[in-house]
Amino acid sequence: MGRLNSQADSLLRHGYSKDKRPDLLQYRQMLGTLDPTGIPLVSETLAGNGADDSLYWPAWQRMAKVIGHKLFVFLADCKAAAIATRATIADAGGIYCFPLPLTGQNPDLLKQWVLNPPSASVDIRLPRQEEDEPAVGKGFEIELGKTWFNPDTNKLVKWHERYLVAYSHVLATAQIRGLHERLDKAETALKKLKKSPGEDLEVLNAQVAAILKRHRVKEFLIVTTTIETNIRTSYVKKGRPSAKSPTKEVTQIELTLESERQILAIAEAEQLAGWRLYVTNAPIARLSLNQAISYYRDQWIVERGFHRFKRGQLPALPIYFQNQDRIVGLMFLLTLALRVFTLIEFIVRLALQTSQQKLAGLYAGNPKRATERPSAEQLLKAFDNLNLYLFPENSIVVTTLSALHRQILFFAQIARIHLPPTSQAP
Repeated sequence: MGRLNSQADSLLRHGYSKDKRPDLLQYRQMLGTLDPTGIPLVSETLAGNGADDSLYWPAWQRMAKVIGHKLFVFLADCKAAAIATRATIADAGGIYCFPLPLTGQNPDLLKQWVLNPPSASVDIRLPRQEEDEPAVGKGFEIELGKTWFNPDTNKLVKWHERYLVAYSHVLATAQIRGLHERLDKAETALKKLKKSPGEDLEVLNAQVAAILKRHRVKEFLIVTTTIETNIRTSYVKKGRPSAKSPTKEVTQIELTLESERQILAIAEAEQLAGWRLYVTNAPIARLSLNQAISYYRDQWIVERGFHRFKRGQLPALPIYFQNQDRIVGLMFLLTLALRVFTLIEFIVRLALQTSQQKLAGLYAGNPKRATERPSAEQLLKAFDNLNLYLFPENSIVVTTLSALHRQILFFAQIARIHLPPTSQAP
């Protein structure tokens, strides 16, 4: 990703790489966005080798300052669900909703609640679903009191949380399919190993363990390895032996391998597939189960911003700067551009949704194809090849706008009219 002189305070560091390139120096970019537009409200460029857990509380503080109040719902990934982060936000009067990681006691809680539900499940439906469409999932809630000792203030923080136990049909199907695919691949590898197990039991056991770990099926397969030693007598010399031919004892080692599926464990995994734990301190009147799941399903919006930075129309890569201030400056400019992209996209989509219309002419080679959710990239590309002429006498001539150009500008103006005064586009 770049080159930088070795300094203790440099941004570019070796660390965990989502692109599976730990050999490259990298940096991290933090974004806090406003849904459903995905407009960045706060951003920060950080060193590439740090942990994210400690960043969520400062990010919440900055977002509360930008928004001007604390009544927004703060959504983030499972790394934000540390008890200290949740307690600190709750103690400050904030509202959060996070998925819980399947670590610590959380897997046991999820298993207990799914296998023995404390209350009846209700259907989960998305806001844009038609009445005749099936529900996307189901779920139930459990309210628990929480306490946390703040070591900085030496005070005990107390608050109430709602555990949202949610099931997704799509996620369950994908997880069950993935489990059986991993089992099939592991069994294929074990069958191949069975044909040539070698003569060292420790080596064979290590190979079996590696296969089970690689395919993540250790708890679903029982693999038994055995060793059998046979001693036979053979003649020392070749050729036809006689009664007085010298002999020697030869030890033969034979390894065997057998595998068997754990039917009960697989059945239990299939029963737990598709279930996830979310936690929020919002009262049900402020954030229902359906709303929480719907809001979290929209988190792909912020990921689009990172995609635009990495491989999209606002690329930050590759980085050749050796001055880290220039890296920070570049990301600041790209974040401003991302605000423009997300605002354009939101305004036009809002106008199309309000007027119940679609926009055609944005797809090359298919001018009749229409969409109600055009991307900012498509909208901007439609204005390619326009020319602006400035003459010495201060007159201006612009290339004639097409019908598509006028339609896009019309929808943009319609959306501005319908936006509330507090969120009027500039």
